[in-house]
Amino acid sequence: MNEKQFKKYSAEEWNHIRKRFSDSILNAIEIANLGQNVGVSWPFHGKGETAAKYIEYDFEELQCVPGLIGKQSRIKALMDILRETLAFDDPFGDMAETVEAESMEDSTFERILAKFEVPPSYPAEFVHFAADTKERLKNEDVKSLIDIIHFAQKIPHSDVGGADLKTFLNGLAHKDEEGISKHIPYRRGIRGLHLAEAIGLTAGDLPAAAQLYLLAQVDVSLVDAEQATLAKASSLNIETAIKAVVDEVGKLSDWFTADAADLKQVFSSGSSPERFFIMINDPRLERIALQLSKLQLGIGDSKKSGFLGKLFGR
Repeated sequence: MNEKQFKKYSAEEWNHIRKRFSDSILNAIEIANLGQNVGVSWPFHGKGETAAKYIEYDFEELQCVPGLIGKQSRIKALMDILRETLAFDDPFGDMAETVEAESMEDSTFERILAKFEVPPSYPAEFVHFAADTKERLKNEDVKSLIDIIHFAQKIPHSDVGGADLKTFLNGLAHKDEEGISKHIPYRRGIRGLHLAEAIGLTAGDLPAAAQLYLLAQVDVSLVDAEQATLAKASSLNIETAIKAVVDEVGKLSDWFTADAADLKQVFSSGSSPERFFIMINDPRLERIALQLSKLQLGIGDSKKSGFLGKLFGR
């Protein structure tokens, strides 16, 4: 970008940043500290080096502030820090007033994904949302994780139906690993996406009766209320739900090829496959995930009988 373009876009964006910071509690925090949070370095330190020091100037005046005179890179760094701080503080704000600003906001989330070691290309069909949200994404032909993020950024505040997507975007912006792991198979504390957690999320989407059925198959004790729920459930509905999820586990295995190979090796070696799923950190979901994996891999169990065993050829 040449100097003329820089001044044009930057003046518009700086006015927006000044407006947003004018009544923000972030005004009193050192810019260097804000920069550490967003991955952009700031050369000056001290109590006076806060946003409040700079936002009193318009863009032309800003270029005459000591330390910034003739330093286009420092002005850009200042704006990057303040802009991305605002994105974290309110990722649904209307920062994208220009094409330049919008592309910068998008790259913020791409950098967050890179920091979490999450591939932007992760298929949208594997990201977990409420059924109506998944249907909406499908209708909008959203294909990947980064497409979901871009789509969510455009949803207005008034769109109540977009709450699920806004919550996910907010979790990413605030680097909320626990919140993120409710939607994608992110391994907290280790980073990256993993097959075990992916199957765990899929297991959690099963209807309650189907979950209880699989737990009963491995002799997990059910309380009276759970036994009553299972007794009232339709065998056909349970069968249909489990078959659909087993098919999804197959698709997940095709994506997580390395993890799937490790899991198959665990089964074939006679090791303890339970350990593969221990990172789910939910004993019941771990057992369900293990059962789904066995069904997907075609591993039999002599105790299996009835409609489900018949369905999967046992």
